[in-house]
Amino acid sequence: MTDFLGYTPRVDVLLEREDGSRRLWIEFEISRADPVANHAKFATAHLFQAQQETDSFISMVSSHVARGRRNLAANTISLMRHIGMSAFQTVLFPQIPREEIQRLNHLTLQRLQNLSLLVEPEIERAMSVSATILTASSRRIHFAGDMMDVMLNLRQWNYDVDTPQGKKLWGKRTITYFVFDPYSKSFAPSKFCAYIAIPSVFNSNVTNVGYINRVQMTVELYITLDGTDNRFDGHNAHKHLTQSLAMTPCKYNESSEIGFIFNEWLNHHSNRINVHPNGAVFLLPPSWFK
Repeated sequence: MTDFLGYTPRVDVLLEREDGSRRLWIEFEISRADPVANHAKFATAHLFQAQQETDSFISMVSSHVARGRRNLAANTISLMRHIGMSAFQTVLFPQIPREEIQRLNHLTLQRLQNLSLLVEPEIERAMSVSATILTASSRRIHFAGDMMDVMLNLRQWNYDVDTPQGKKLWGKRTITYFVFDPYSKSFAPSKFCAYIAIPSVFNSNVTNVGYINRVQMTVELYITLDGTDNRFDGHNAHKHLTQSLAMTPCKYNESSEIGFIFNEWLNHHSNRINVHPNGAVFLLPPSWFK
């Protein structure tokens, strides 16, 4: 196939279970001008030789990749899923600023080894976002792998609860932790934002863009899961957002600017949200996402 195509999909790391039941094809995007290139190689190769059911493609994108380019790559993952691939994107070394990533990228292998960078959390993140937590309503529930997933969930919540059906399903709930989107100046419950719902089978005959990209959590699915399955857990959601995706907690009284924006947003959603008596805590995107 390589001789025919003139290229072959290769990855930086291949993780395989000893029994061969699971393989993770992990590609690192450190500072590429075109991080979608590897997605395209794997996707087009899949057209000629289908990805095995045991395999998942995982792109790990560092903070040095510009936000627009990393978001383009994240949305390309949706297209890969639509053609039948198991594909995910997440962040590489989310706690390391982009300037430090750039410096590290120019060090020799020996100097990198001397730094003893913690690689275990990176492996755990790749395994975590690609693992199905549970299956419900013909969808596989996963942790949100990328900040793009989180922000799309936030926007989906705000859309859903403004519909008659969404208002009825959501009712009014007490919330402590809110994800903040600095671009839309809006918020959503953090647990809602921490999970995605991948269709078990994509229908290739459906061309509606909304359907193709619909891996976001919805109010309808959230209500189905909330309180009925302990694997769909708020504590795990908070841990994933703050540790795996490096979102920063900020209490209501720690930022007057965000507090003002929150009050404006809450005025619109006062019939749907009760803030916990201990006060609201905002989860802010990492600086490299802004």
